[in-house]
Amino acid sequence: MTSEDNFAHEFERYLYRSFHFGPNTKIRQYDPSIMEIFGVLSLTDVRQPDRKLWYVYYCKQTEVDETLDRIFKKYGKKNMREIFRKPVFSGVDLCDKVKDHFAEKKLYVKGKLIEAPRNSPYNDDKIMRQVTGLYDEEQRLLFQYVCSKS
Repeated sequence: MTSEDNFAHEFERYLYRSFHFGPNTKIRQYDPSIMEIFGVLSLTDVRQPDRKLWYVYYCKQTEVDETLDRIFKKYGKKNMREIFRKPVFSGVDLCDKVKDHFAEKKLYVKGKLIEAPRNSPYNDDKIMRQVTGLYDEEQRLLFQYVCSKS
């Protein structure tokens, strides 16, 4: 069981205890048209391989394939790889948080592209860790909001 699954399981147990519900025995059916997906793609510029670029995207779960196809057509499928993809409550909010976070770290942010300066220590692993940290922070805020309302 991963930490994300563990968090979801503990969160669900907490909600059942808080609101005095019995254990959930139903299989949940999620509506994929409601759930949003947030992701980050690593871009490689063929003309300048030392250039560090990342593309931030979000869309409904049902539109993931269309969105990725559109991005791949624009930048080339060989030049991209996905480093982060998670379901989120609001893709717009997380996208704004990520862009603001990296703008504060003095990376160039234009639209949905994030570019690191030439001699910066940023690489895919560091970007992925920071985006994961922002994602976890958003999940904690959501958890605390639900806890405060109960």
